[in-house]
Amino acid sequence: MAISNLRNFLKHQFRHHRLRREQLLKPVPHAFAKPGADQGWMVCSDLIPRGGIAYSFGVGANVAWDVAMIEQFGVEVHAFDPTPESIAWVARQQLPAKFHFHDYGIAAIDGTLNFYPPKKPGRMHFSQDPQKYNRPGQPPIPGRVLRLSTILKQLGHSHIDVLKMDVEGTEFDCIPDLLQSGIEIGQLLIEVHYHHPTRSFDEGVRLLR
Repeated sequence: MAISNLRNFLKHQFRHHRLRREQLLKPVPHAFAKPGADQGWMVCSDLIPRGGIAYSFGVGANVAWDVAMIEQFGVEVHAFDPTPESIAWVARQQLPAKFHFHDYGIAAIDGTLNFYPPKKPGRMHFSQDPQKYNRPGQPPIPGRVLRLSTILKQLGHSHIDVLKMDVEGTEFDCIPDLLQSGIEIGQLLIEVHYHHPTRSFDEGVRLLR
């Protein structure tokens, strides 16, 4: 049902704007992916103002999307990740002046949460879910998190033009808090992790609704 609603919404938008699909939606690279792999995140390019504000939650070791947004749309990108490996990785990169990194993550609370390392060494997809990501012999790592409303106050922003979120399951808690905050967000891009042991497919559908 969620997919059907999305399709109807897009059809309405296409008719309203009298634009072809390829004019309205534009893929922005997420990584230099192999053929058949995840090729990027779709954004509505006509609704991104030059010099706008983009938030990117869950950096890991990949800022291809962030850099592409800066190059294609001239936005200011604020990227967030509270895990030590990601913080160290970003510090080693040469990034555009419009890329701003913050060493904390998003959640439904202001405080500290435990993040569990991925099972495969070398990966950076830390999660708050111990059942999925608990590597034997590796304790959780505490990371600083803030509510989106707190982050905007701290950074002095009144709105967000594009918000991208790939936070390994945390979206189930922080999206409801985000919606209740009343923050103006132009576009919301979310990777929903239906496969988490503690979350059902129905919960994912409710989140999309």
